[in-house]
Amino acid sequence: MATNEHTFKLVIVGDAAVGKTSLITQFATRKFHKEYLQTIGCQLNVAELNVGDVLIRLVIWDLAGQPRFQSVRTLYFVGSDAAIVVYDVSRRSTFENVDGWLMALKRAVPDKIPMVLVANKVDLASQRVVTAKEGEQACLGHEFDAYLETSARTGENVGELFDTVTRLLIQDRLTELRERLTPFLYTSFAS
Repeated sequence: MATNEHTFKLVIVGDAAVGKTSLITQFATRKFHKEYLQTIGCQLNVAELNVGDVLIRLVIWDLAGQPRFQSVRTLYFVGSDAAIVVYDVSRRSTFENVDGWLMALKRAVPDKIPMVLVANKVDLASQRVVTAKEGEQACLGHEFDAYLETSARTGENVGELFDTVTRLLIQDRLTELRERLTPFLYTSFAS
């Protein structure tokens, strides 16, 4: 049993049908559902990971990608500890819309949070229109902390995605604690 618990809010965003829900399902159940089920508004999922004697709880907010949900989406971003931005390698428009998702996140969450850029559906190699190099350049050109190529269908790099996000969250929390506690390191606790 974990002696210490930390809960993090993780939002996963991107255009409709890029595979956000499928990535979460693959991570949580190791299964892929072929039928497309549109997310309406927001769907919450919880994943728990044990890191040593620490329980890390990820509350994953799977946000609908359809434009009609834009007006409420910003409310869901508030308080996020990390974000995953997903695009579909077989649909260039979803890659071109990454900037819009990034801007919306930054408006709602002005503090820097860990962000991962995900190129999903790499199993569709013959239909691929966005190269790995373009994805890597987008990661470097923006404020993303990591770039991964995944396939929710095959499970490729899905575990690595959530491992990466968890690692970034832990590092971010440690940095935050270090900054908050530094003034106390130079004072006496004896008084």
